[in-house]
Amino acid sequence: MAGCVGRWELSSSDGFAEYMKAIGVTPENIEKAKTALSAGSKLVQDLSNSGNSWTLKTITSAGEKEITFNLGEEFSTATLDGRPVKVVVTEEGGTLVEVQKGDGFETKNVRTVAGDELVMTMTGNGVTCTRKYKKIG
Repeated sequence: MAGCVGRWELSSSDGFAEYMKAIGVTPENIEKAKTALSAGSKLVQDLSNSGNSWTLKTITSAGEKEITFNLGEEFSTATLDGRPVKVVVTEEGGTLVEVQKGDGFETKNVRTVAGDELVMTMTGNGVTCTRKYKKIG
């Protein structure tokens, strides 16, 4: 999914607070996320790859988080609010599909690119959020 490679800045978000609540983010952390992870916050996702190995750096006003993974291989990490998760990322029909499983929740994050826009659809515990990013590099 070479189209996902690049730096992407969040431009819009629909249903994010409801999604976070559905996957068990605490009310306190939802309030923090409304500032650090909202459209207009300068949140950037920087995606790069070399063969089957990918690196995703999430850059927020609260700091940075970087993960490196191989497509199709499960790995352990933590959500931005610190909860442990098992994650598998695959490529399906030109999209990157990330499935996270944590204590009491599962979420599926699908990244699709059209031109200079990356659309990330996040579905967890029956609630869907759509976040759009503009390519900045």
